[in-house]
Amino acid sequence: MPRSVLPASVLLIFFGASAIGNTKGAEAVKSDVPLGADEVAIYKTVLQQYVASKGEDRLNVSARTYPFDPNSHRSSVTADCLRGIELQNLASVAHTFHVLTPEVLTVKKTRLVDPNKQAQIVRENDPDKTMRKGKSVSEAVNEAYSTALFSLSEIAFDKEKRHAIVSYSYWCGALCGHGSTLVFEKVGNTWKKMDRRCGGWIS
Repeated sequence: MPRSVLPASVLLIFFGASAIGNTKGAEAVKSDVPLGADEVAIYKTVLQQYVASKGEDRLNVSARTYPFDPNSHRSSVTADCLRGIELQNLASVAHTFHVLTPEVLTVKKTRLVDPNKQAQIVRENDPDKTMRKGKSVSEAVNEAYSTALFSLSEIAFDKEKRHAIVSYSYWCGALCGHGSTLVFEKVGNTWKKMDRRCGGWIS
């Protein structure tokens, strides 16, 4: 699976501020509202579609969500991301996190992991670091993929809970990772990803 390269600082800023649980320097707090059926359904769909599209053999999913960045969809490039959709709970999801349970894992070879412990494993298996120790490019990259950390953000909804927006990140090293922001629409009782341009990052 090829990866493009951006400055490591881009990924480190994103990961340090969001995936571990902080936003704009503020400490995230655990939400006092349990995950509902809609949140669980959206997380399941994100994981199912990600695994299907990337062909990942194994996915280490952070057991802790990270705050949703309210500015992640507001650039001129992604102006149509939320066209016609007014989100209601951005203020709260920008500063909270949830602890995920196994019910979100419907895909084989996915598991919930402690994000801080897995982050340390990712750093130890950073391709740049392991190649310096003598591993071949393919060995280093494959090992990084196998220990990568996949994290999900909090979910923001509109008032009627018919639309939702969520972000994810896949981190496998200082210059190894990607992420995106997705919009969902509830059709009947099923959440379906909309074809909206909401931006993303690659490093």
